[in-house]
Amino acid sequence: MELTQFTMSLPENLWFSMNMKADELMLAMRKEYGMKLYQTGQLTLSQSADFCGMSLYEFVSLLTLSAVPVIDYSTDELESEFKYLSKQMK
Repeated sequence: MELTQFTMSLPENLWFSMNMKADELMLAMRKEYGMKLYQTGQLTLSQSADFCGMSLYEFVSLLTLSAVPVIDYSTDELESEFKYLSKQMK
């Protein structure tokens, strides 16, 4: 899988205020945005876990701790998720 990287610039006073290292901020942003992409249906559960750099189990735990419903699938979405998972397991 090919990865795309990007950079982000923030004013120095924000870095100081957040008291976070760049990698901590990136991880926090990936988790928050990954959950949002899942909630809005833009990514499946498995895709969102991949986006966050987490296992499916870790991502489900994150959703649960954040009070985000884990299962909210239509029949078509559930079928698509199973197809995606079966491809990932090969």
